[in-house]
Amino acid sequence: MDENRITGAAKELGGKIQGKAGELTGNRETQAKGAANEAKGNVENLYGRAKDAVSDATDAVGGAVERGGIDGDRVAGTAKEIRGKVQSAVGAVTGGERDRVEGRRRQVEGRAQDLHGRAEDAARDIGGYARDLYEHADDYARDGTRAVRHQVEESPLVAMLIAGAVGYGLALLVHGRR
Repeated sequence: MDENRITGAAKELGGKIQGKAGELTGNRETQAKGAANEAKGNVENLYGRAKDAVSDATDAVGGAVERGGIDGDRVAGTAKEIRGKVQSAVGAVTGGERDRVEGRRRQVEGRAQDLHGRAEDAARDIGGYARDLYEHADDYARDGTRAVRHQVEESPLVAMLIAGAVGYGLALLVHGRR
């Protein structure tokens, strides 16, 4: 979370308190200063949100590039989410409830689209891993066989004990305890 969001929220809260104090005491100057401080805090908070949104978008695009491709749903979803964040923040600053709600809707929609893109990326990565396993299965089996053969040749007694224990365990599983 960006520092501007925190300080902006604090200034906004301070401005609200100052405005209410002016309202309760009947001091219009204090009330106006409170409203001004509240607006300044809201703008600073908006700036922090925008910085967070840009950082999120940069992370999403950078991660996709590192994996060798950018999924269109991830980029479009992140862009929609950023637009929603900005629209929601503008609605909060201007008091436009419709903009705030519409912005939140766009954020959720963009997040869902981004998650869909991430799922596609994960499926593509898993497919590549499975293809690699399939293509190199003979090599992996040959290496495993060599390693077992080497261990048996080095310690035949231990190998026989392990084989006996495995056989006994399988017999228990198959026939159950009686």
